[in-house]
Amino acid sequence: MKLTLDKMSRLVVPKAIRDRFALAAGDELEVLVESDGFRLRPVQPASALTSKDGLLICTSELPSTAWDVGAFLDKEREQRSRQLGGV
Repeated sequence: MKLTLDKMSRLVVPKAIRDRFALAAGDELEVLVESDGFRLRPVQPASALTSKDGLLICTSELPSTAWDVGAFLDKEREQRSRQLGGV
């Protein structure tokens, strides 16, 4: 997946990634500098549960397939193969 800086040199996190990590406006990301680039990581893992009127409510929009690790790995491998193969 590629990201492009906008006119104000900002990065927009795609919706699929925001949903997968339950990110919302105002959430903080940490920048980790590595030898060949950098990595963004949520400062605190976002909780999918919030309390509203004394009830715990799931606020995550994660699809049920996000919990299928095998399917996730297969999709990531396929995507990586396409990137490396130029397809």
